[in-house]
Amino acid sequence: MKRTLLIMIMLAGILLAVDNRFVHPLAQIKNVQAYSIDVDSGNVLVHNQYQMWIYSTFNAWQPRLEGSFSSLHPIEDVNIQGGNYLYVSSHEPTNTVTVIDSLSLYGKIFFVNTIIGDKLTREGSTLYVADRFRGIDIINVGRGGGGDLLANFAEKWGIRDFTAEYPYLYALNDFGVVTVDVTMQDFPLGIATNYQIANATKLVKDKDYLYVAAGKDLQVISVRDINQPTLVAQIRLANEVQGMAVKDQRLLLALGQGGIKIFDISISSRPEDINTFYPPFAVHDIAVENDYIYVAMGREGWMIYEYR
Repeated sequence: MKRTLLIMIMLAGILLAVDNRFVHPLAQIKNVQAYSIDVDSGNVLVHNQYQMWIYSTFNAWQPRLEGSFSSLHPIEDVNIQGGNYLYVSSHEPTNTVTVIDSLSLYGKIFFVNTIIGDKLTREGSTLYVADRFRGIDIINVGRGGGGDLLANFAEKWGIRDFTAEYPYLYALNDFGVVTVDVTMQDFPLGIATNYQIANATKLVKDKDYLYVAAGKDLQVISVRDINQPTLVAQIRLANEVQGMAVKDQRLLLALGQGGIKIFDISISSRPEDINTFYPPFAVHDIAVENDYIYVAMGREGWMIYEYR
């Protein structure tokens, strides 16, 4: 009797761990090198070190190439605002990003602003630029343009990744998590740290929790008490995390040759592995918007999947 009950409980656990959404491939875009991917308001940005491509996904089955740019120096990160303002971070102050001559093939005009830095994140009209040597710059870009520098948070350790959710910034430095209060944008203030994490490189936030990737480790940090970030869970994966995205109580991980793993995070502190699927090539990065998953596959281009 006890054995039967145990089997029933195990089967129930397996059933509960099954994803109730389905993944359908829609399109693969070739002839580009997509090592990083981002999406904003139907615009998909993919790039390698020296070139980026911008696509419109008005028709998700046939994304339209809207523009392409080349860079004289390595591109560290990109961001788009208002549908046509591009921000490109580079380590070289004199870097020039130029439109690729397309004989009028592309249909949209983009305005490019180059910025010194490693990582970009934006919330509304505020652009945050992390630089390994200068900390985090806070820039008001309004509706687009060069912008006005409001302040600098002098984080002395290199920022590896960060996200903004007013009134706080959550950043990974060389030792762990740093929380920054930006209620007064001209006077940012570091308020908490958690240095239990080693070699973390990727971070996303959902509700009161940070999901942090450090190699093959997925770690969950509660920031419910903003002054005391607390490690509440840790999961060991078979592959290193290359990229992360979160939406609608789902955490998606790009795992290189390990494909894409999906966790249910409806119970935020207890991610539940519910699905894994394998694009035709190794996954370098991932982004989500609406019911679509965008997958960067390096030299093999990128793909769109419907997830609903």
